[in-house]
Amino acid sequence: MGSMIVALPILDPGPQRPEYAQGPKSLASVKLLRLSITDRCNLRCVYCMPEDGVTFYDRKDLMTAEQIISVAAAARSIGVTHFKLTGGEPTVRKDLIKIVEGIKALNPDDLSMTTNGVLLPKLAGPLREAGLDRLTLSWDSMRDDMFDRITGGRGYGLVAIHQGIRAAQDAGFTRLKFNVVVIGGMNDDEVADFARLTLDNPWTVRFIEYMPLGESKLLADGLDTANLYTVDNADVMKRIESELGVLTPADRGDEAGVGPANVFSLPGALGRVGFISAMSKPFCETCNRLRLTADGQLRACLFDGGEVDTMPALNDPTTDASQIVELMARCVSEKPDTHSGRGNRAMSQLGG
Repeated sequence: MGSMIVALPILDPGPQRPEYAQGPKSLASVKLLRLSITDRCNLRCVYCMPEDGVTFYDRKDLMTAEQIISVAAAARSIGVTHFKLTGGEPTVRKDLIKIVEGIKALNPDDLSMTTNGVLLPKLAGPLREAGLDRLTLSWDSMRDDMFDRITGGRGYGLVAIHQGIRAAQDAGFTRLKFNVVVIGGMNDDEVADFARLTLDNPWTVRFIEYMPLGESKLLADGLDTANLYTVDNADVMKRIESELGVLTPADRGDEAGVGPANVFSLPGALGRVGFISAMSKPFCETCNRLRLTADGQLRACLFDGGEVDTMPALNDPTTDASQIVELMARCVSEKPDTHSGRGNRAMSQLGG
C-alpha cells in the first residue's frame, strides 16, 4: 500500500463524555500530573522542534529537584495518583534518579517516564532501583533512513533504540509501552509493522495522531501544509486490520496508567494496540491531567489554555502545599472546552 496522506482538521469537536467524567474544570478529576523536568533533548524530531532547534531555558531558570517534588507532593495531597516524567528528554537531566526517588516516596499508584530510550543502557537499572514503575519509549520508524529523518540524525540510529529496549527489559520493565507518532507520507506505511510487535510481546504500541504544536519543522510552511501530515487513526486501524486481523476492544482496566488511549488486541496477541486521537476525536471533556513545564508553569492543556506560574510560590520559603493546590485549581479553571487546531508551545517544552 502507498502512504496515507490525509488533511485532517479537528473532525469531531463535540464532547465524548462517558458517565464517569467530571468535566475538564474539576480539580477532583485530575488523576495524572505530567512533569517536564527539562526542555533539552539529544534528538531533534521533526514534530517536536524547528529545524534549527529551539532556544533552551537557562539552566538556572529550570525547577530544582526539590521544587519538582514539592509540586508532586501538593498534587498527591489532593488525590493525584499517577505521575509521568517527561522532557524534552528526561534522561539527559543529571538528577533524574533523585527526582524519581523523591516522587516514589510520595507513594503514588503509578510513576512512569516517557523517553526516547537511547540512554537506557546506563540508566534503566538505576531507574528501576529508584522506584520507577513503567517506561514508555518513543519510536517512530523501523527503517534506518526514516528514523534518521524523523529524529534529525544526531548520531543515534535504530541500534540505540534496540539497545534501550533490551536494557529496559533486563532491568525488569517488561510491559513496555511504545508511542508512535504517525506522520502522513513518512512513517504511516509502517503502522502494521509496529502493531505486529504486540503479537509476541506483552507491550502496548500506541499510535498518536500528529499534533501541530509550536514551531516544529513540520509546521515550517504553515498549518495548512502541516495538516497533510495528520492521519486519522480510523485509517490507521483499517490498515492494521487489513494486514493483521480484527482489532478487538481490550479491557481498559487491565491497562497500566490513566491515559487517553483506546486500547485493542489483535487475534492471539500477547500485547495491545492503542490509539490516541487528539485531532480526529478530541477527548477534552474527559481530560484528567495537568502539566508542569520545566520552568515551573502549570499548564491546563497541551494545545492551549492558561498557564499558571508556580515559581514565585516555590521560591518563597513560607509557601505550603495548600498554596500550590490553589494554583492548580486556578490552572484547571482555564482548561478549554475543546482544544484549538494548533498549539502555542513546542512539544519539547511541554513533554506531550
